[in-house]
Amino acid sequence: MITSFLNILFGSAISTLVGSIVGLLVSYNIISKRARVRYQPLFLFNDVMMLSIMTLIWYYVDNLYLAYLFFIIMSSIFLVYKLLVAVYSMDKRFRLLVLSLGADHSEYSRFILEKNLGRFFANVLKFYVLCIIGFLTSLTIYASDIGFFGLIVGLVFSIVQTD
Repeated sequence: MITSFLNILFGSAISTLVGSIVGLLVSYNIISKRARVRYQPLFLFNDVMMLSIMTLIWYYVDNLYLAYLFFIIMSSIFLVYKLLVAVYSMDKRFRLLVLSLGADHSEYSRFILEKNLGRFFANVLKFYVLCIIGFLTSLTIYASDIGFFGLIVGLVFSIVQTD
């Protein structure tokens, strides 16, 4: 019993870290290309929605490798969303100031990602904790009801666009 729980803990940690690396690379690519990405559709990936999806995945998916693949994809999307929200919430005047001081766009992209690195690691840790909470919630007898109710609440949060 304890070894299976340790497998779940370490598997969740590895899938979260792999997803965070992919999310960081995708975010850097988006920022350095100067593409203005519309991240409003990513509001669906708020914390409540992630927790309920993870609960449903832990409850319905029997294959651990498939569950970990879903967690890698979800971690990537969640962290890209959180990083893009942090980057795009920066003031445009600050961007113009940094670029006018002689920094090129690649340096600006690295600077912005370094500035938001603490928030990024906090979101990585948050996703890992959500993954563990989703597993523990899936062990209850009402896991399916909790998961679907969380989906409804997360959808309402995304419609209202609260974070």
